[in-house]
Amino acid sequence: MELNKIVLLSILILTFTCKQKNNQKMKKTMKSPTYTFMSVSTAKPGKLDDLVRIAKAPTLKMDKKSDGLLAYQVSVDEGRNSVVVWATYDKKETLYNFLETKEGKEDHGENEDMESIIETFVMYDLEPVSGRLLPKE
Repeated sequence: MELNKIVLLSILILTFTCKQKNNQKMKKTMKSPTYTFMSVSTAKPGKLDDLVRIAKAPTLKMDKKSDGLLAYQVSVDEGRNSVVVWATYDKKETLYNFLETKEGKEDHGENEDMESIIETFVMYDLEPVSGRLLPKE
């Protein structure tokens, strides 16, 4: 019985140590955010699914191609027929330099008929002043 307690205690200590080391690695590799893109879009009647599709595509694609995209979320508010996008970057140039490329323009949806889908669109260029991007320990 005493041996089981020692083994269990050892496992708990090792688990805690591993989690702590993983969090330290994440903190070391995580770049500091200096820019957040945020937009609020409202869909034309019957076009909310299309708005969700075109709103989430650019960050999904860029997430696979850029280490400078630190975190993002695309959320839908069905009651308001709206979609909110926020994406946090290491620096503003990470986003805008990518959007200037041919690949960036294609990934952003340059070929989409946005006018038939989007009723209103408001965009914000934000400077983060407070926040947490890592999970609580």
